[in-house]
Amino acid sequence: MVTTFILRGMDAASKTIQILGIWLMILLNGSSLFSQNSFLSRKVSLDIPNCSLEVALQEIGKAGQFRFSYDADLIPGSRQVRVKAKNTQVNSLLKEILGKDVRPREVGNHVILVRNRAIARVERPVAEMVVSGTIVDASSGNPLKDATVYEVENKKSAVTSDKGLYKLVIPAGKKVRGLAFCKSGYNDTIIFVAHNGNHRVDVLLQPLQVIFRMNVIPGSVIIHNTDSLGIVKWLVPRESIVNSQNLAVHSLRTFQASVIPYIGTNWKITGSVTNRFSLNLLAGYTGGLSGLEIGGLLNITRNNLSGIQIGGLGNIVGGMGKGWQVGGLFNFDLGKFDGVQIGGLFNYVPDTITGVQFGGLANIITGQIKGVQISGLANIVTNNCDGWQISGLLNLTFKDINHLQIAGLANYSDNMEGLQLAGLMNIARRHNSGVQIAGFLNYATYLHGLQLGLINVCNTVERGVPIGLFSYVQTGYHLFELSGNEIFWGNLAFKSGTRSFYNFIQFGIGGNYKLQGSYGIGTIFSLNKRLSLSIDASAGFVYHPTDTVYHGLLLKFNPAIEYRFAKHFAIFAGPAYNCFVFSKGQPSATERGLSMYDFYFKSTDNASIQMWIGGVLGVRF
Repeated sequence: MVTTFILRGMDAASKTIQILGIWLMILLNGSSLFSQNSFLSRKVSLDIPNCSLEVALQEIGKAGQFRFSYDADLIPGSRQVRVKAKNTQVNSLLKEILGKDVRPREVGNHVILVRNRAIARVERPVAEMVVSGTIVDASSGNPLKDATVYEVENKKSAVTSDKGLYKLVIPAGKKVRGLAFCKSGYNDTIIFVAHNGNHRVDVLLQPLQVIFRMNVIPGSVIIHNTDSLGIVKWLVPRESIVNSQNLAVHSLRTFQASVIPYIGTNWKITGSVTNRFSLNLLAGYTGGLSGLEIGGLLNITRNNLSGIQIGGLGNIVGGMGKGWQVGGLFNFDLGKFDGVQIGGLFNYVPDTITGVQFGGLANIITGQIKGVQISGLANIVTNNCDGWQISGLLNLTFKDINHLQIAGLANYSDNMEGLQLAGLMNIARRHNSGVQIAGFLNYATYLHGLQLGLINVCNTVERGVPIGLFSYVQTGYHLFELSGNEIFWGNLAFKSGTRSFYNFIQFGIGGNYKLQGSYGIGTIFSLNKRLSLSIDASAGFVYHPTDTVYHGLLLKFNPAIEYRFAKHFAIFAGPAYNCFVFSKGQPSATERGLSMYDFYFKSTDNASIQMWIGGVLGVRF
């Protein structure tokens, strides 16, 4: 006899854990992720007066949102019990009302009640038996290929053929055995058989009632996530993959060991089982981890990881990860990850990671990160990065970066708030709301911070300033300037940047065909609607083209009053402080230096210095 109750809800949602220190929490409470999927770990509140044990189990199943299945001879359903529990785990409640003779097992959406092993050993074991039959679709009557038959206590399993046929050999032991008949997309069925000879058991599996169905070949198993990876298909026998798709064993097992997938203590159902400790000589394939896993080459975890995973070659996780992953070459996770990943070559997460990634070459996240990425070559995040990216070559964040990017070559983000530091180039495709420092180029569409580099380019300065050898702001301050002074009567300059800080280059010609070229910086303040005060400082050389003689270094400090008489035209004039430094014996315009007059002159054995006050007059447009 089989007793079952209707499943009325879904598993509780997974909860993520924040950044560092997570490994200690895992060691203290390693089964947190597993517990969220375990029926026995669910907490229920009930207050039932005296009732039959059968009714009590029915109410516990409803509260925990799962089905009970058990042999009627094992459970005295008419026995009267009193159930009073407040936020109590299902496992504790069952121990209270059933005692030690009965042990619960979790398979699919069922809690199966079986006889305790210690009690069963007292009974005389019975001989080996064979259970065979056919599994068909209850709605269509068609045979079901790749359905799983699982003996719930000895981990024995079988998979149906193209015609829905199966054959399962059950070893000697207990008088009554529980068999689970499972297939992805169908309701599980639990049947108990007496161990008194071979049996033929034909089973109808009822399809799940869903609003949307995939267009698939009838009877086929949809292989996805980790099972779709080429290396998994190559390493893991198809029967084990089929079982992992059909069967969910929620009970946490203490230990499993394997040489390669399928050759191990969990045999063909290894992909359905979550373990506390897992040891894989070469490679392992498990349903989940809630503790520690060590693999000589590769660890493959289909569902959630909670703990520490160490693989000589790498680690693959199909669900949510929480803890530490150390892979000789790589860590490849297909769900969220909270904790620390260390990969000799690369780490990959397609979802959110909260924690730290160390990759010898690269860290790749096709989601977002809250934490730190450190790599020898590149860090790539396709969503937001709320933390640090540090790489030897390149950091790419396709959306927003908050805090820090440091790269030997270049940094890229959509919006940047914090610091970008690169040997060559920083790019904030939209907003720079922090500081960009680059050896060559900084670019941002909108600047709300600081750019410091040889060349700075942006569209609009909302607030802040670009500082460098040359800065170009499309909507900023850029103009040409024609001017003359007491030495060089014709000068052409180009100024670019912002009114608060701009750069300029200037070339000029003077008497006796002397030429000057200079570079400078400046700022301009508005005094009223038409008047402004500009302050320029520059350094340049003086050169005579006919005798190809370098005359010396000219330093200038030039405040000037500007009057804007039209939208794009202004005149300006002001004094200029000049300092000319030239080598001893070099030709110059006069014996004392460049100017015919000065207020300071000093000569040494190697060089001379001349200072004078001059003036400037010009037009800007």
